[in-house]
Amino acid sequence: MIYVIRHGQTDWNKEGRIQGQVNVPLNEEGIKQAKQAGKEIAGKKFDAVFCSPLLRTKQTCQYAYGTEGIIYDDRLMERDFGSQEGVKRAEVDFVAFWTEGSEENKQCGETISQMTERVVSFLDEINAKYKGKDILVVTHGGIIMIMNAYFYGLPKNNNFLEYLVTNGAVTKFQYKD
Repeated sequence: MIYVIRHGQTDWNKEGRIQGQVNVPLNEEGIKQAKQAGKEIAGKKFDAVFCSPLLRTKQTCQYAYGTEGIIYDDRLMERDFGSQEGVKRAEVDFVAFWTEGSEENKQCGETISQMTERVVSFLDEINAKYKGKDILVVTHGGIIMIMNAYFYGLPKNNNFLEYLVTNGAVTKFQYKD
C-alpha cells in the first residue's frame, strides 16, 4: 500500500496564495494537521519513506513520522508555477492553471504534462521496486492530484482540481498490476 500525506497548512494556503516551489513553513494549524496525519499512520511499519525536499513537506514528515531514513526526491516537489508563485489564486484563473490544454496552463513555469512526466517516473519506479510493500510519501496537493489521475484515470473535463485533497490528508493507493 502507498500512503500519501499532503503537507499541513501554511500561511500561504490560508491566504489563498500559489506556493509552487517557494519554501513556506507550516503554520500552527499545519503542525496540528501533520500530527493528526501521524496518528492515522501510527504503528505502521514502512519499507521506505519518501518526501519532497521543500520545507513544508519536511516539517510535515517530521511531525507525522519522524526524520529517520527519509529519502528526499525532487520529483515530489510541487509544480513550478514560475512568476505566478506568491500570487493569490483569486487574482488568476486558477482552474485553468490546472486544466490540461488551457492557455493559462502554459503560462506556468511547468505545464501539467511536464509535471505528470516526473510524477509518473516516480510512481513507475515505486511500483517496480516496492510492489506489495508499505511505503509513505509526504508531498503536495498538485502531486497527489497527478497520483490520483495515475491510479484512477484523468479527471472530468481534464480539470485536475477535482482530485485535490485537503492539507494534512492521508490518501492510500493500491499498487498497479
